Amino acid sequence: MAARADAGESWSELFLSAALEPEKWHDAIRAMAVATRSRHGQLIGFGPGAASFNWISDVDTGLIEKSVAIDQSRADTNFRVAADTIADRPDIVHESHYDIARQGLRTDDYLDMCSDFDIFDGCQTRILAGQQGMIGLALLRDSKDGRTTQEQRDTFGEISGHVRTAVRLQKAIEEQGFALLSGTFETMDRACWLLDAAGRVAGMTPRAETLLSSTRLRLDGGRLASDRADESRIMALAAKTAVEPPARAADPVALADEEGGVAIMIEFYPLPARPWSLPFAPRAVAVARVGAPTDRHLQLLMNTFRLTRAEADIAIRLAAGQSRQDIASARSVSTETLKAQLRSIYDKTGCNRESQLVRLVGLLSN
Repeated sequence: MAARADAGESWSELFLSAALEPEKWHDAIRAMAVATRSRHGQLIGFGPGAASFNWISDVDTGLIEKSVAIDQSRADTNFRVAADTIADRPDIVHESHYDIARQGLRTDDYLDMCSDFDIFDGCQTRILAGQQGMIGLALLRDSKDGRTTQEQRDTFGEISGHVRTAVRLQKAIEEQGFALLSGTFETMDRACWLLDAAGRVAGMTPRAETLLSSTRLRLDGGRLASDRADESRIMALAAKTAVEPPARAADPVALADEEGGVAIMIEFYPLPARPWSLPFAPRAVAVARVGAPTDRHLQLLMNTFRLTRAEADIAIRLAAGQSRQDIASARSVSTETLKAQLRSIYDKTGCNRESQLVRLVGLLSN
């Protein structure tokens, strides 16, 4: 049964309960919609460098599916975003501002969605806003609800203050997860970076910090990067794979040493996602395995998988990020010979693709 602020529970208690037990957000947002006689309540987040989310009470799943296909953060697409940029706008933006904003749209995609689901009217306000993104609160109203009245906007404004307090509380709680997990990894003495929903580093262990100061690894805009542009691009893609739905483990990233061996292997893994979490909780972990393969690693590959010395060398070179053409050239063999050697390596190791072989070599090189 939905929570009701008019049934003995104050707005403050209702939204603070949602911050502490996030599964209650739907009921809290729905209570706001009921109190303002609106079809839907909405809490939405998007913007540069921020992960998107869109929570709407009593929503038709088709609306969510269609909204995903539209870049709702663009002011020339979404009249609600455009209205928020109007000069000297009030804290609560509403239909009068939407009327103005619709005149400057360059595409009808968002208008068509609003028409399909009858959500042209309503009002909105910013809850949190900064360079990393924005979280907004809104009422979405249908033609039966009509345009908001001043009284309804006043109620919405009162409620928004409690929502802002709740969001800040949940943000603080989620950010504590970085400190807690960093402490856990620290006891393991591993080089680990914790990533937020935008792939930015928001926590790290001492060993990870040491790598940033002693290797070509660094942070660029809060994200793991390298002095080499190609490695930075690969790490950015791996982090994106691990944090964006459907989040999954990324192929390992190998940073080669001057001799072509694996100097550092970095693996990106998603962390379990909590329903109704804001974009402030840890979303993924990057784990570094340090140490260039030596003759010991060659012997380990040879003994474990019965690889020849040539095959073990090829496997290590692949793990270091060398191209097949470069490997063939370095070993003075033809590409056809290299293909045959790779087939033998895959057969012996049980791998069926290059990324699996790279991960295997990285694990043995730790």
